[in-house]
Amino acid sequence: MSQRLTARVWWALPIAFFIMCSGWALTSPVGSAPDDDFHLSSIWCAQGERAGVCEETPANPAARLVPANVAAASDCFRFKADVSAGCTTSIMDDAGLVETERVNVTASLYPPGFHAVMSVFVGPDVERSVLAMRLFNAALTALVIAALLRLTPAGLASASVLAITVTFIPLGLFVTASTNPSAWSIIGIGGYWAFAIAFLRHRNWRDRRGLLLVAATLVTAAMAIGSRVDASAYVVLATLIALTVSGWKRALGTPGRLVTLGAIGLVAVVTYVTVSPVDVIAPSGAAMGDTHAGAGLFLTNLVYLPTLFQGIVGGWNLGWNDTLMPPFIPVIGTALVGALLYRGLQEATVRKLAATALAAGSLILVPLIFLQSQGLGVGEVVQPRYLLPLLTLLVGVVSLGPRFGRPLPLPVTPAIVMAVGVTLSAVLAFWANAHRYFAGSGFGLFDPKVEPAWTTATGIPLAVIAVVTIVATAVFISGIFQVAAETPIDKGRGQLQRPGSR
Repeated sequence: MSQRLTARVWWALPIAFFIMCSGWALTSPVGSAPDDDFHLSSIWCAQGERAGVCEETPANPAARLVPANVAAASDCFRFKADVSAGCTTSIMDDAGLVETERVNVTASLYPPGFHAVMSVFVGPDVERSVLAMRLFNAALTALVIAALLRLTPAGLASASVLAITVTFIPLGLFVTASTNPSAWSIIGIGGYWAFAIAFLRHRNWRDRRGLLLVAATLVTAAMAIGSRVDASAYVVLATLIALTVSGWKRALGTPGRLVTLGAIGLVAVVTYVTVSPVDVIAPSGAAMGDTHAGAGLFLTNLVYLPTLFQGIVGGWNLGWNDTLMPPFIPVIGTALVGALLYRGLQEATVRKLAATALAAGSLILVPLIFLQSQGLGVGEVVQPRYLLPLLTLLVGVVSLGPRFGRPLPLPVTPAIVMAVGVTLSAVLAFWANAHRYFAGSGFGLFDPKVEPAWTTATGIPLAVIAVVTIVATAVFISGIFQVAAETPIDKGRGQLQRPGSR
């Protein structure tokens, strides 16, 4: 019997995911993602000088001239939770060029890949251009999920998509449906480690499935490497984890595959070394912070570090740190991550424990070492979205079973409880984010008298977007947990069957 999931799963659930992400994309104004003034200007300038889009300014080589509705899109509402996106109406009509030094072509803080691809969607209408970029990222993520479900063995597919589902709410969903490079970091790493394992273990990489696995591995690695410098380091880590889980002996026996992953790792290392935002921000070599980097700072950061992890599942505000998430969301998110880690550690092989140690160690040590080296405390510079790929990686590895074709057992009742909790969190997070931009925090979250002060460029009413998004959210999350809970094993033959088969 086939060890892959049925067609109804691999195409239907990604479509539901795309619709869910589209709801987030539609209900956030231009400039709502963190540092969007920098990233939007960088996107507009990614193809070089273009009249009316990005122009050089001879008086200041470090600056560029970009449309005001790009550089200043968020000026009226960022850091002001009580101000709705209705304030952007006037600035969206201002296409006059303004000078900005917050642009990657001169600052060189990020690899050029993400900005270059997004620049393809730049058009005369800023709102529609940004919406196209967001929908493209949502579609790209949906395709990665579809490939995970379709191309990888059932156990690996279940572990990877379950990890994505639980760790992406709410931060991952918001960032995925945005113009922030972290969108590619989190989905690139979220897919790369699983594709790399499947690529290493597939019998014949030259058949159709094998070639698709090669393509998926290369694409997700390129997404991560082309998005952020730290994601390049994560690619190297994910490669080591894939080799560890698959078995180094197996990898050494397939030199072609080992060379492929080695080449990916080499590109990641070169990118990490040649693009260093810390060197640009602090060129003198001085630390970014002024706290004494002694044992006191290390121990303080160690005990406060969990706030960064909790921030991934809703403990920190979204947007420009001005969109408050209700406490229900991080409580549920933390509980579910803990439940999946507990479930996964009940069945542990030597390889899995080694890979888990790599992932968990990196999740803890990466922020600690950086904060210590720069004299910074938790809450300064390092943000939860930087660590989200590592949490997804950890939960995914822990969720693997002893056999890649067989998902770890997840009893139906706990699966239902978890699915309901995740769905409620996702829906509540979506509404809190939409409410912040449509009305502002000055109105109650569930005030029935609120009239939207802002409408999207598409003109679709908020009520319609909300209903469709909520339905898609419920379909996607319930479907993912159904996949995880089915564990359809043929006890007589010890093989994985298709759900519903006899």
